[in-house]
Amino acid sequence: MRTAFGCAILAALFVTAVGCERKSTFDGPKVDQFTGKLVHDGRPVSFKDDENVQLKLFHEKGQSFGVPIKPDGTFEVGWMPIGKYSATLIRESGKQKGASASKYGVPEGMTVEDGKTDYTIELGKGWKP
Repeated sequence: MRTAFGCAILAALFVTAVGCERKSTFDGPKVDQFTGKLVHDGRPVSFKDDENVQLKLFHEKGQSFGVPIKPDGTFEVGWMPIGKYSATLIRESGKQKGASASKYGVPEGMTVEDGKTDYTIELGKGWKP
């Protein structure tokens, strides 16, 4: 009886894990994986360890993506549609949530290109650390 119960639990976990796999819902050309970093005046930027930092990207065809930014200003992306994006950098400290988050519009946005695997995003003149 225990073996059957254990097998049932393992099967349920497997189905849940397979069902939670993120799938591309974009109908069009996309890239599989890339990395990048944020810079200001060509120099890398960093964030406090207790900050939750996200780059919100808005594709020219309407789909949006949230890209988590590491404290050293770098990021990794699994898949993303090719094309032009506008971008907003969102920062929340461990004490701030939601409405009190700071938001900064990245002037040049970002363009995802076929075959490119490393990106540098310039935050522009208006950036304040």
